[in-house]
Amino acid sequence: MNTDVQFNSGTGYNLSILGEQPSPSFEVRNIVRFLDNSPNHNSDGLMAHLQIEKSQLEEPCLPAYKILEAFQYCSHKLEPLAGAQIGTLYQVKDLDTFGYAICSCLTLEQALTMGDKYDSVLGHLVKRSAHTEGDSLVSQLANVQDIDAQALSFFVTLGISARLHMARSIFGKDLSYSAVSFSFNDEANRQHYEDLFGCPVQFSQESNSWSLNTQDLTRPGPQEAPIRVIQDLPFSDKLMAKLGSKDPLVTEVQQILIRSGGSYPDIEILSNVFKVSSRTLRRQLSKLDTSYQRILNQVRRELSIGYLTQTMISIDDISTLIGFSDVTNFRHAFKKWVGKTPSFYRKSKQNQ
Repeated sequence: MNTDVQFNSGTGYNLSILGEQPSPSFEVRNIVRFLDNSPNHNSDGLMAHLQIEKSQLEEPCLPAYKILEAFQYCSHKLEPLAGAQIGTLYQVKDLDTFGYAICSCLTLEQALTMGDKYDSVLGHLVKRSAHTEGDSLVSQLANVQDIDAQALSFFVTLGISARLHMARSIFGKDLSYSAVSFSFNDEANRQHYEDLFGCPVQFSQESNSWSLNTQDLTRPGPQEAPIRVIQDLPFSDKLMAKLGSKDPLVTEVQQILIRSGGSYPDIEILSNVFKVSSRTLRRQLSKLDTSYQRILNQVRRELSIGYLTQTMISIDDISTLIGFSDVTNFRHAFKKWVGKTPSFYRKSKQNQ
């Protein structure tokens, strides 16, 4: 087995061949779901190959080498189109804390940058480079690990499909690529690919790539659809459990702020939600010995702790994701909240 091959989930786990290092198990769960729902396949062969039970897939993580073995197995047992079909099973909630971060991006362009910067789960064994051609952003996928052509075709179709499917759940179901190109030839299934991607697909090209209209890069994130996505994220439930208010009003304010994904409404907008004046809302919160700012700081504190301990997102990016315009202000605020700087807090938790 090639010990140089590496994945990165964007959630703090490297899918490298490092013994029993933990890696998110949802990738194998998605493959098993596809195989068991297919009339022509089942997951028995994969499970036997991995030497694990299906019950183990419900655990948050599997050993890293098991994840890699699953992908290598599928790339040689399934056609490239199957990779694209498996990609449609990916959900933002699969990414857990990092999924919340993606939902908190203000635009599609910021989400793409975040995914690339932290080598999210949608970048299997390939690296994206981008350039603009006219009104299109063209993203080329480089085979940096020099994997064989058969495996590469499976990886790129799955990754391109999964990226689009999850982006649609946040930035709009009408989002589509403007073009997709593959280095392999699968003309017989052209229509299937074009239906999945919503654009023309070319085969036998010099590189694997996908394109977006540059106007789509400015699509805003936190609106009605992503609010529903954020609501379904396990991380959102964890945040609410940690905040743990017993008062219904405070709980509702916390829920609104958490579902806002970093684009927090001010007190004026919030008061409109409750159909009262901002003065009345302030008075109601004051009677509960709290305030809008105090609740917001509590949400930001727990979000920061989650990002620092469960992801590798930089402190600068965490600052942006939780609504600070200046990282220095975030550092000061975090030290006030927990008594330690963000960097010291992260290191102390990593050493535990």
